[in-house]
Amino acid sequence: MTSSKQMKTAGDLLFVLVVSFATLVPGGPIETRDFSGLGGAVFWGFNAFLIGLALVAILAAIGLRRHRKPAAWAAITVGWGYIFVIFLDLGHVFPVSPDPIPLTLGLIEILVAMLAAYVIHLSHAALGHF
Repeated sequence: MTSSKQMKTAGDLLFVLVVSFATLVPGGPIETRDFSGLGGAVFWGFNAFLIGLALVAILAAIGLRRHRKPAAWAAITVGWGYIFVIFLDLGHVFPVSPDPIPLTLGLIEILVAMLAAYVIHLSHAALGHF
């Protein structure tokens, strides 16, 4: 696969990753756990982090589609950010809720982590062609 194709594919998959992760918002149809125990500042701080991650992912996706080398580095960083968040959640580290992780949520998180890993791989491979 050429660098151009890798960057375009990584950009497309970053958009899919953001949309997939956006379906997991608290209070939505998939994320049904109660996070009231976190407190307002922690809850909103975490949400601000996730929104920032999504915005950087969208910008990186646009940059990848325009074949910008810094966008590949941003995509790698964002991919690791998503993997980190998912591992913390699936590992019951943060955010902690008295409710168990719903099966659908766990499956989507695993698929998103796999997608993020593939974006990281494609972005690294594209950087190797510069």
